[in-house]
Amino acid sequence: MHQDSEIRALLRDLLEALEATEDSFGADIVSRVLEGTGEELDALLASNELWGGAGSIADQAGVDGGREARRPIEGALVRLGEAQLRAGLVNQRTRMWVDTFKMWHDRGI
Repeated sequence: MHQDSEIRALLRDLLEALEATEDSFGADIVSRVLEGTGEELDALLASNELWGGAGSIADQAGVDGGREARRPIEGALVRLGEAQLRAGLVNQRTRMWVDTFKMWHDRGI
């Protein structure tokens, strides 16, 4: 991916947000991929593990900490998702999550 450094920087931002909520599940996945190959990175970006439904990072990361604790995770996912959309490396749910998180932010949810 030609935007590999931008994507990795955005993943590091997501990792920091996950670690701040002590979400070891999501943080472990992102940390492992950051240490891995470009193929592993691309696989995560298009995965249900990151952008899927129930049990995905987008769906559940940081929820135990409540809305305020989760907002930085959602912001990091918006920035990552937008970069992925520009690069054309997405999961079928990436756009839906990005739009949902932006709407929640705009409405103060």
